Amino acid sequence: MRIHYRVTGEQIEIIRCFGTDPQIVLPERIEGLPVVRTAAYAFSDRKGAEEEDVRVFETEEHRMFGGSESLLAGGAVESVFFPETMEKIGRYAFYGCRNLRELSFSDRLADLGSGAFTGCRSLSRLKVKLTGGEQTCVKEILGELWQRIDVTLLRGGEEARLVFPEHYEEAVENTPARILFTQHHGSGNNYRQCFSGRAADYRKYDALFYLAKAQDRTEVLADLVFSRLMYPAGLTESAEQEYESYIREHQREVLEYLTDRDAMPAVREMAKRGLWERGALDAAVEQAARKGRGEILSFLMEEKHRCFPVKRKRYEL
Repeated sequence: MRIHYRVTGEQIEIIRCFGTDPQIVLPERIEGLPVVRTAAYAFSDRKGAEEEDVRVFETEEHRMFGGSESLLAGGAVESVFFPETMEKIGRYAFYGCRNLRELSFSDRLADLGSGAFTGCRSLSRLKVKLTGGEQTCVKEILGELWQRIDVTLLRGGEEARLVFPEHYEEAVENTPARILFTQHHGSGNNYRQCFSGRAADYRKYDALFYLAKAQDRTEVLADLVFSRLMYPAGLTESAEQEYESYIREHQREVLEYLTDRDAMPAVREMAKRGLWERGALDAAVEQAARKGRGEILSFLMEEKHRCFPVKRKRYEL
C-alpha cells in the first residue's frame, strides 16, 4: 500500500491511501512519528481535488512486490483498521464509502469530524480496543447511522459484544387533520441511548430487551441474546434469566436461525446452559439433516440422546 501523508508538528496525518486490497491496515508510525489523524475526505471519492503538498510512504509489501494500484476510496473500501495511536477522523472522511463494512480502532479515537460516515450504509461492525477506560466514540458513530451495527469491546483478554438493532423513521400523514407526524420503527434508536457519557451502560442496554422483543426480528434477537450470554460483561443475574427465558420460549425459531447460519458456538451455549426443549430439539435435528449441516446435526443428535434418552422396553419371560 502507498500512503500520502503530512507531518504536523510531531504527528502524522493520513491524506490518501493507494493499493489493491479493500482491507486497509494503517501503520502506527511513519518516519518514527505516530499516526494520529486522517484528513477530511481521506477515504471518500467525493473529494474535490487531490492535494499535492504531501509525502509518500510505501509499506514493505509494496516495496517488494509493487504492482498496479488505485485510489482506495469510496466503493473500493471494505474495512479499515486504525492503529491505537489514531485520535481524530477528519470531516467526511468516509463520505460515500458504501461498501465499508468494518471499522477497528481504540478508545484513543475521540474526535469525529462532521459527516464522517455519511453514506456508509453497509457499515455493520465496530471493533474497539479499550486501553485507558470505558469511554469511546461508539455512541457518536451509532448516532450517524440507522442500520444494525454489532460492536465488540476488547480489554486485554476480556470481550463484550453488543448488537445495536436498526431503526428508521417514517413520516405518516393524518389526512383528515392534515398533520404529519413521525413514526419510529425498530428498537435501534432506544439502544443507541444506552451510554453513560461515552461509556456503554450494560444495565440500560439489558433493560431494553422488552422493546426489542416487540419490534425486532428473530435473527436480531437471537444474535443480541447470545452476544450477551456468551460475552457477559456487566450482565446481571436477572438479565441473564430473561435472555434464557426468551430462548426457551422461542426455541424452535431460534434453533432454525442458528442451524441456517451454522452457528455452532451459540448451539453449544444452549447445551452448556441446559436450555433444550424436546420438541424444538427434534425439529432442529430434522432441519440440520435437511440442510446438510453435518457438524450441528452430529452435535444435536448427541444432545438428544444425552438429554432425552430412549427408554428400552424390558421383556420378562
